Amino acid sequence: PKEPVAPPPTARAAITGQPLGPAIAAGPDTLTLLPPDTDVILGLWRTEALVTGKRIAKVVFSVDGKEQLIRTHAPYTAEVRLAQFPTEQVVRAEGFDDKGKSIAVDEVVVNQPRGGFRVTILDPPRGQHKGKVTARAEVSVPEERRVDEVEFRVNDKPVATLTRPPWEAEIEVPNEETVYLSVAAKLDDGNRAEDTRFLRSPSYLEEVNVDLVEFYVAVTDSAGELVRGLTAKDFQLLDRGKPQPIAKFELVENLPLTLGLMIDTSGSMASSLAEAERAATGFLSKVVKPKDRCFALTFSGRPVLRMPLTDDVEAVAHSLDDLQAVGSTALHDALVHSLYYFRGSHGQRALVLLSDGDDTSSDLTYKDALEYAKRSGVAVYAIGLNVPITSIGIRSKLSGLAEETGGRVFFIGHATELANVYSRIEAELRSRYLVAINADRTAGDKGFHPVEVKVTRSGLRARTARGYYP
Repeated sequence: PKEPVAPPPTARAAITGQPLGPAIAAGPDTLTLLPPDTDVILGLWRTEALVTGKRIAKVVFSVDGKEQLIRTHAPYTAEVRLAQFPTEQVVRAEGFDDKGKSIAVDEVVVNQPRGGFRVTILDPPRGQHKGKVTARAEVSVPEERRVDEVEFRVNDKPVATLTRPPWEAEIEVPNEETVYLSVAAKLDDGNRAEDTRFLRSPSYLEEVNVDLVEFYVAVTDSAGELVRGLTAKDFQLLDRGKPQPIAKFELVENLPLTLGLMIDTSGSMASSLAEAERAATGFLSKVVKPKDRCFALTFSGRPVLRMPLTDDVEAVAHSLDDLQAVGSTALHDALVHSLYYFRGSHGQRALVLLSDGDDTSSDLTYKDALEYAKRSGVAVYAIGLNVPITSIGIRSKLSGLAEETGGRVFFIGHATELANVYSRIEAELRSRYLVAINADRTAGDKGFHPVEVKVTRSGLRARTARGYYP
């Protein structure tokens, strides 16, 4: 019969990229699970447990408490299957002796959200719930910090306290007129963050502007020029074809911006890379203001984070110095990696992607990458460099990314044109309108909501993301 896997220790917490260390050890017998060499892991991940001593006869590998593979001899390696998209998960390796006794165990957390400290309740959606439901939360953690505990409370009464992800608990919704869920996280430095959601509320209690979905809208005239000076009365927003009242509206000229740069460094970029570096550096110096944040990522056969999200624009610019063009093109994987670094950030967000060719080496399909982009809420501005008109595949991909996310696509013939393209992107990012509605989060509805934004003035066209997930 299959031996049960012992539950993990509840008094320990892991940091992304750092193992928990042996939780059970006797004498010379230890087990250490090697952490990943990158902070974003997709699909299958080959992990390895280093074992010392003679008592460990087998190692059981599991993900989020579910057993995946057993190894009965060295090397104790395994390809574990992770979630389709980057999601915070716990990978565990436990060593047993030949009688089935647990000798040592180690864990690592992969794909932990990084950024500003924030708690977001993911499930259940707002609604009129009753009985048992599953509550899930996401905790965005600043660099060099870790989560000490996450507490779930129903009507301010503690119902679960967790010290390790996933941040998920079964809760009972009491039969009361008003029920609300609170999830609070505490970091190792004592800082706390909290999110609250109504699970049942009386009909007379209005929840105004508590669950907004934001759309950043660029408006152009018949000549393609950006149009400013509009008011909320000039816009109409339809969610699944139904007009929705606008709950928030403003010009985003001075709103904080989170910006990512994603630059192709595959072998075919050799003649263009120096000019691409200069143009990107100039773009950063113009568009990024003191209250903004930015990061840079390059990709060829694999994505490389050059500089994580920071308000130090000079550091990001210097990270692009002396890039080398070599290797294949993992465009799909790099796109998902780039979008992952926006997690934990809010407000106006844009990713500027530069590539000169189609994907040749990604693990992810374009369909999956596009789906992740739609879920991210980040506008993708795609630049195709010297892409022939006959290259229908990559042209279609870049155009689709921009259209679905509310960005824009540019096709240019030479790297010297990049400075002008970046100037046009800069102008648009400072001229869009924020149009927000209260989300329609019907219980159990997790499907995509197609959205259309119209400008009521004649001759004007609105461009934004094509929808959202509740």
